[in-house]
Amino acid sequence: MAIDGRLFQSAARLMSLPLVVLAAGLSTRYGGLKQLDPLGPDGEAIMDYNIYDAARAGFSRIIMVTRPEIEDDIKAHLSAIVGGTLPIDYVQQSLDQLPEGFHTPPDRARPWGTAHAVLCAADFTDGPFAVCNADDLYGPGAFTTLHAHLSSDQQAQAPGGALVGYTLADTLSGSGGVSRGVCVLSKDGLLSHVDETQNVRLVNGYITGQSLDGNHLELSRDSTVSMNLWGFTQSTIDHMRTQFHNFLEYHASDTSREFLLSTAVNGQIQTGSTSMHVLHAEDKWFGVTHASDKDQAQTMLLKKIDQGVYHRPLADGFAPLVT
Repeated sequence: MAIDGRLFQSAARLMSLPLVVLAAGLSTRYGGLKQLDPLGPDGEAIMDYNIYDAARAGFSRIIMVTRPEIEDDIKAHLSAIVGGTLPIDYVQQSLDQLPEGFHTPPDRARPWGTAHAVLCAADFTDGPFAVCNADDLYGPGAFTTLHAHLSSDQQAQAPGGALVGYTLADTLSGSGGVSRGVCVLSKDGLLSHVDETQNVRLVNGYITGQSLDGNHLELSRDSTVSMNLWGFTQSTIDHMRTQFHNFLEYHASDTSREFLLSTAVNGQIQTGSTSMHVLHAEDKWFGVTHASDKDQAQTMLLKKIDQGVYHRPLADGFAPLVT
């Protein structure tokens, strides 16, 4: 099947920009390890397609954030799919990775959250980098747009980063509630506010959700939401380290509380310590939250393969990226 050669970039043109893939989640609602669920026709996981799209867009290195008990499985899987196309570093997100002076409560089992996962990976970066979830498929255009922004002169002069946003109505699950970062944009296209919203679902034609403090919300179908496809700078990370220290000071004993990316970024925006450009890609997002989302995801991947977006098997598509 013919693949559009314009999507590929040679290794010589790759910018030194890494992609951090968040793959340490517990997959509680999914009922299994969705990071490695073989949704592609030849055993591919969603994260494989993200890595492929990122490599085509120009990202030159992958940093996988995992848990100790699943790292070997993820390494073996990526070795079979990605091979030696681009370097992959592995970082473990564990409960004991805390600033000096803090200790993990003995009854805590839940990871510290997505912002903590990014901090675990940040030691492997020295400049701008991108972040994505392992179980959300963002599309090739999203990574191309984000790479172009992070490598632009505009980004070099900005103190913050960027978010690739999606339309809320296009990110719902027909199987139950999901969590979304609901965004408010300023007139100049910057992120003004982002609220982590839980149990977002379509009910009788209306989209509803709950704030973190339990308040009922009605949401606009056209709202821009974060699906955790971010571009960060080292300035943002420096502020995030301070935020995590403060989080632990106040909330370390709450075993259900998490240090989330949307909350951390929102805090920085409100204090004026960072700014975030909101980018938009034409790709349609899809992902898996509940086990019953699996059939739709498999159908979508087959459709994209038929359209020539992806190789079958995907491993064959990585070969042209090596020079």
